[in-house]
Amino acid sequence: MKTAIVTGAGGFIGKALTRRLLALGWQVYAVDGWESALGDFGPEEPRRVVCDFAHYEQLADLISAEVDWFIHFAWAGVSGAESRQLPAQAENVRAAAVAFEQARALGSKKFLLAGSSYQHRMEPVEKDGQPVFCRKNLYGLAKGAAVSLLRAASWTGETQFNSVLFTNVFGPGDRSNRSTNSMLRQLLAGKSLDLITGEHLHDWTYIDDATSGILAVLENGIPGEDYYIGGRHLRTFREIVTEVRDIVAPTAELRFGRYDDKAYIDYSQIDLDALYRDTSFVCTADFAESIRKTAQWLQQEEERAKMKMVENGKRGGAMM
Repeated sequence: MKTAIVTGAGGFIGKALTRRLLALGWQVYAVDGWESALGDFGPEEPRRVVCDFAHYEQLADLISAEVDWFIHFAWAGVSGAESRQLPAQAENVRAAAVAFEQARALGSKKFLLAGSSYQHRMEPVEKDGQPVFCRKNLYGLAKGAAVSLLRAASWTGETQFNSVLFTNVFGPGDRSNRSTNSMLRQLLAGKSLDLITGEHLHDWTYIDDATSGILAVLENGIPGEDYYIGGRHLRTFREIVTEVRDIVAPTAELRFGRYDDKAYIDYSQIDLDALYRDTSFVCTADFAESIRKTAQWLQQEEERAKMKMVENGKRGGAMM
């Protein structure tokens, strides 16, 4: 039986990949800093390992097994204040380096690091009274630093390295408040959306395509390469959100230009064809059907949350 370690297994993509590997008959060690985050994996159960960054040096002892793949999703501070804090992002880089060393100690054949499209995010700064665009997002820069360091380290030793990056992975199972979910929830509630102008290139990738792309990299990726998992022919944010609106709530108003956000992902720096060229992988999920599935799941989650509140209210009233 093949064995994989997935860190950040309590997160959206990490959990989906864990389930996918379990369904394929793999033995999976699901690593997360919080037991509660691991939750329910479905019919097949991984071996749960509760371990935070401060104790990553113990992973090889906690797992103590021959490992085929080590997949590192765990990353603290992907949004909000922590994404802009240098010590927090530096700790993420340190944890990734320790994870790579632990993978080596466990004899892992491949190590995959989840990067981010924010590695290529361009944001305006003022220089001599004029706006100049540069990479200044600490979260994205930390991801890029980890990719560069681990790639360099991988050239000595037997553990091969790859990184993958995505933009806006969505689908059932994502309980976050990221922009894809936020917009879908507002549309389902019949609300209009206040948006940026939306002229820059953009991408939404369905979770099934994301996990399939990861497997393609692990199985056939060229050592040392970085791979974008998503569309090979991108559309603008305006085009994508307009289609989402038409699928979910055709009468909702889209107010483009309400927010002045000049930042953008510089896709000219990303090889959109590398994954296809090296592994023949392409995304196959039907966009409209994927949006409908996600919207239906979000509605069901909302209904379950309301029912739980009612039940808790009844129990609370009975105790008084």
